[in-house]
Amino acid sequence: MIHKKLILIEIILLPFLMLNPSMLHAEKSYMYSSIPPLSMTKVSPDEVKGIHITSCVASNLELFKQSLALADRTELNAVVIDIKETDGVIAYRTAVPLAREIGAIKPIMDIEKIVKLCDQHQLYKIARICVFKDNLLAQAIPDMAVCEKNGQIWYDFKGACWTNPYCQDVWEYNLSLAKELIAYGFNEIQFDYVRFPTNGRISNCWYGKDHNNKTAIAATSDFVKFCKQGMGGKGYISVDVFGLSIDRDLGIGQDFMEIARYADFISPMVYPSHYYRGEYGLINPDAMPYDVINISTKNALRKLEGTGCKLRSWLQDFSLKQQYGPVEVQLQIKALLQRGCNSWLLWNPCCRYTEEALMPDDEGAKNDSFYTTPSTPEEELIRNESLKIAGLSTVSSVMTERCSRDYDYWVE
Repeated sequence: MIHKKLILIEIILLPFLMLNPSMLHAEKSYMYSSIPPLSMTKVSPDEVKGIHITSCVASNLELFKQSLALADRTELNAVVIDIKETDGVIAYRTAVPLAREIGAIKPIMDIEKIVKLCDQHQLYKIARICVFKDNLLAQAIPDMAVCEKNGQIWYDFKGACWTNPYCQDVWEYNLSLAKELIAYGFNEIQFDYVRFPTNGRISNCWYGKDHNNKTAIAATSDFVKFCKQGMGGKGYISVDVFGLSIDRDLGIGQDFMEIARYADFISPMVYPSHYYRGEYGLINPDAMPYDVINISTKNALRKLEGTGCKLRSWLQDFSLKQQYGPVEVQLQIKALLQRGCNSWLLWNPCCRYTEEALMPDDEGAKNDSFYTTPSTPEEELIRNESLKIAGLSTVSSVMTERCSRDYDYWVE
């Protein structure tokens, strides 16, 4: 009966459509705009496999759709999108009053369209907010900035200034952005630069109160706690930290366990290229991605026991001194899998990711052996041509690149 009514309507409208074809296009446009987004797959935050996307790429729909297409073809199911970077500029038209007052808004990104596209591609959405390194806010409101002892704004060696991690007005500002982004439809807020400055004349920094390692740790962990409570159970919170913070106090307020007490997820940046020679007893960590991730993950999981916080590490998909390709990326993921971690994020500053390192869509459950994995260093070196070409690379270098014979690499 419904179909007969539709046919009758078409017959009645036909003469008008012949006279005015644009009515037909308008009708089609209306019909398609009323179609709801594709049904979303509930991506578990414990199973996130994501990539970092800059606000510039997200604002260019053609480039952004290329990232979405990569996710469609592979096991990727999440995106981390830069919303506020270290310059303090906010990439969408926020309604947060302070952002408007200080001129922080550069609305290059259509946030509603971004969220809708991610939903249509069934992706878990993470909004990245850089917190205490905020050049714009610090310059606009010196009372919220890290200052010199003479009261002037403090600058690091790169000419950047920081907001004061002890200042609760700074906390409120970033929380307001986080709550707004969750309201727009993001699943999670990822806070980055939850720490104190690391370069510059640190001894000249004045925070308006006594400052030491203990108070710094309290400030950063209290900020995460403040946001967790302020979010009211809406959306997840994750925090980026230096990889080395897993193992020791770096003097910048990043205590791995204290932050984990209040975060839902913690994301150490365990990029092998960022580890000193000799770290974990490895003379060249950059050439040994499997080993770096294996050891750092073991240490991280041990520290997270009882906190309720989950590990979701940032992995390296870029090259510095050592050339990184499918093998190196796969070995990092495999090291996580072997530790029971099936959630990770890939970082590439240019948003160019190695598709060959990723499993094709829907193949994960059926083909865990997709990732190149070494049974023994000797076996891996013989089997993998790219490792032979690279020379000292990944797991094969364990045999020859120990710093000390006393370092018991295989002890769990």
